[in-house]
This record gives sequence, structure tokens and C-alpha cells, in this order.
Amino acid sequence: MIAHRRRFGWLTACVSASVLLLTACGGGGGTAEPAAPGAGGEAGGAFPVSIEHDYGTTEIPSRPQRVVSLGYTDQDPILALDVVPVAIREWSGNKPSATWEWAQDKLQGQQPQVLNGATIDPETVAALAPDLIVAITAGLTQEEYDTFSRIAPTIIQPKGGIPYATAWQDATRLVGQALGKSEQAEQQVTDLEARFEEAKAAHPQLAGKKTMVAGVSTGGANWFAYSSQDSRGRFFTSLGMTVPPEIDQLAGTSFYTEISLEQLDLLDQNDVVAWMDVTNGAPESRIENVPGHDRLTVFQQDRIVQLTDVEANAMGFSSVLSLPALLDSVPPKMAAALGG
Repeated sequence: MIAHRRRFGWLTACVSASVLLLTACGGGGGTAEPAAPGAGGEAGGAFPVSIEHDYGTTEIPSRPQRVVSLGYTDQDPILALDVVPVAIREWSGNKPSATWEWAQDKLQGQQPQVLNGATIDPETVAALAPDLIVAITAGLTQEEYDTFSRIAPTIIQPKGGIPYATAWQDATRLVGQALGKSEQAEQQVTDLEARFEEAKAAHPQLAGKKTMVAGVSTGGANWFAYSSQDSRGRFFTSLGMTVPPEIDQLAGTSFYTEISLEQLDLLDQNDVVAWMDVTNGAPESRIENVPGHDRLTVFQQDRIVQLTDVEANAMGFSSVLSLPALLDSVPPKMAAALGG
């Protein structure tokens, strides 16, 4: 699998290293009922609509009734707009209908089919008879995009965007446009951005502080950190914090960088570090079991914040559904680690 498919492997415990932990261990499910014709429409939701993205322009001729969520986290913005996909791509957690608790009530009691695997068979998708495929966080190659586009109109990350690193605002607006719900999407963006401003005001000690989200790769041979262009990095920059420029330089055009354990001291360039458990509680994922951790000033001064499994996944999804709870729990932890 090509390198850019590494997006979500760090949080998935039951996959092989050969696919860089991309495939999660999800289960199946029933098929969701399509939305009623015209359901959830709004003024300004006229069709057809044309959506520009990284591989060109997709025209959606009419309001979608059978939506396939092909990206690893695309179900959240779809569900947030009161549309239940007929199928959802599994990422992590083995949750019912591949949907975490922050979005479960949006399923409206339905059970979308779960799509499992690092690659999804186009024939499986075609059998669902979709009229829209949302692949914003799927990291499709041009060839894959062309294949799925022959099944149904398909949308991917914005033009010039890094695969798997679309900002939650852009993902929400893209999905809103595709579903004919741009006004509802824009209101959700406005409301959540206001929540970020409230969190910034409540924790002014975070402003200007350096931070990164880091963890140990499966097997404990290396560690990794997310760039400022990743959803996890953006969460903290939206709170007024900064990601060390060295991490962005190492990441280049990717959303993260993998670093040898000999370079662990890069963590000391931060005022506070958010640490992820990426192996479902395996001992090697804990910072205190990483060789050389005890020489780190951030460890000695207790300035490493351990994210819970839910927090880490919510930050990975970074959606209008997953972010609100994070704003209640994570900023206070970071502020406390800074002595605030």
C-alpha cells in the first residue's frame, strides 16, 4: 500500500504492519433505509450541484438518497446533517455500525452496512446502489477515484488538500453542498468555531504554547507526531497553541512524521505533549515504557497529557460531532499540565 494510506493506522490494533495498520477490526451490520425523497431539504439546496475537489469536478444531479460513506471518518459530517448512510467504512473501535458514541443517536435506529478492509471492493459498493459516494477521508488514488466515479458521483478531499487531512470545516461544507444542506452545514461550522473561541477564552494560558500529539508505533520501534496540517494538530492550533516547526518540516507533504526513538528528545521542544495510546492498552504504548522517556524534561515535569481512547479517536475524527466533548475535557488537562 502506498505511503499516503497510513492515515488511520496508528489507532487500529488488529491489523498487520504490512498495511501500516490501516484496516480496523469492525463487524458487519444491516442495511440502512434510504432517506425519504427530498427529506431534510432546505432553501438553497437546489440540484444539480457541482463540487470541485482534488481530482476535478463532480456533478450531483439530484438530492442523494443512498449515500455510501467510503472515507474513514466521513460518516460523522453525513450523520451530523441528519442523513444515515447505507454503508459506513470501519476505522477503529469496532463500534456498532462503525459509529462512535458521539454519533450513535444520529443513526436514528438504523444499521448501515459496515465496509471493512484497507481496500474496499468496488463491486461491494456497486451492490449498494448508491447515488453518492463520500470519500473525503478515503485517500483514493486517481485510478480508484475513476473506478468509484463510474458507480456513482464521488467526492474526495478539496483541491490541493493533503489526503486524510481535510479540515473539519471543509469536510462539513463539502458534505453539506453534496447533500443540498449547505445552510445547515454552515451553521454547524459557525457554532463549533464559537465553541473553540469559548475554550480559548477559558484557557488563556494555552496561547502560544508549543505542543504536539505523539505516540509509539505498533511494536514500539518508532514514535510518531502529527503535523499542524493534521486534524489533531489543528485541534490545538485552533486553541491558540503551536506545533514545533521541526515536526512540520519532517512531515513535509504528509500529515505526520515517524521518528526513531533516538530522536525522542524532540518532545522536549514542547511546553506540553498530548500522548496517544495506539495499541488498545498494550504496555509499549505508554510513555513510561518508551526507552529514554525518563531523560525528557516534559516527562520529569509531568507535562505529558495521556489522551483516553475516546479522546484520541474523537480527535482523529475531528468532526462537528466528535469535537464538542473534546473541548470540554482536553483543554483543561493541557492547562493543568502547564500549571494553570
